[in-house]
Amino acid sequence: MISIIFLLGWAAFVYMMTIIVPNLYFIPLWFVLGPIVGFIVMVLFLLLHFPLFKITKYDNKYKYFLSRSTARWVNIFPLRLKIQVEGLKNIPKDGPLTIYANHKSYADPFIIFEMMKRPTTFTPKMSVYKAPLIGSWLKYLGAFPIDRSSDRNTARAMVDAIKVVKSGMAMAIFPEGGIKDRNDIKMVAMRAGAYRVAMKAEANLLPVSIHGSTQIKHRAPFRRTKIHVVIHPVVYYEDIKKLSTGEVADKIFNIINESLQK
Repeated sequence: MISIIFLLGWAAFVYMMTIIVPNLYFIPLWFVLGPIVGFIVMVLFLLLHFPLFKITKYDNKYKYFLSRSTARWVNIFPLRLKIQVEGLKNIPKDGPLTIYANHKSYADPFIIFEMMKRPTTFTPKMSVYKAPLIGSWLKYLGAFPIDRSSDRNTARAMVDAIKVVKSGMAMAIFPEGGIKDRNDIKMVAMRAGAYRVAMKAEANLLPVSIHGSTQIKHRAPFRRTKIHVVIHPVVYYEDIKKLSTGEVADKIFNIINESLQK
């Protein structure tokens, strides 16, 4: 939907300018400026929805539809990603769920958003959460920031995150605690504490391996990047509830990296 609005804004601008300035020499200029106008139209459309986003529940289907549609626009146009997903059948349709994936690009959340067909939120770092507009949007989606400078704030955010997961909202977490090595596709580090949300919420865990995201910085926006996402079978809480968070972290770490090493 968002991509269609962007393209319609682009096409409408080119059409109007061609009528207003009927000079064939200017048509290439209108096509160049068209994406800027299309982007402005798209942003205004989304801003008009912010009051609705604010008063609706985190798992509101229309709100997530627009969010997922926006993520798809980002993947197609600015980032030029061609995403192939393997294992869509492994995504549970309902119930408490946490998603764990390797993190090598700022595009990873958009990739996760596009593949998930149920309301999903994130645990972004504080700097992203405080960004204008983006921060408000994340807040309306039930995201809770990780403040690495304050253990108290992190603990408070974790309590809220557990409540959201227990309500049935899927939550994506990047357990490396940020982008550690952009040139190594494998998960190179992990924070066992990232798995406390799943264990405290008694949620199932969905391991996800993202192949190819290390190349985005070298190719976008001029060349297309192929991304292969592998969604592994769910790790059920009942099967790991007696394990420590460190043992759970090792288990998920091995599942994700085993796919990435192939």
